[in-house]
Amino acid sequence: MAGKPSIVFAHGLWADGSCFNKLIPTLQAEGHEVFASQHGLDSLESDVACVNFTLNHVPGPIVLGRVSSRDQSAGSALAAGSGPVDLLT
Repeated sequence: MAGKPSIVFAHGLWADGSCFNKLIPTLQAEGHEVFASQHGLDSLESDVACVNFTLNHVPGPIVLGRVSSRDQSAGSALAAGSGPVDLLT
């Protein structure tokens, strides 16, 4: 990856994007653009759509960070598609 990657976090069950509030400023201070996808956890399909929407509005290269097994499933679905993710954690 050339330069600093953008980082997108996908939250898990019982959480929302604000759970990354303490981490985001540290990563921004290191020169990363950082985003937290906000999705409703209504279904895996809608979670994938929300995360994919975020990913399509973020400059690359992109690191997608997931924090639960549900988000790992969503991330895997995105990685299997034509999404713009360069690194999946």
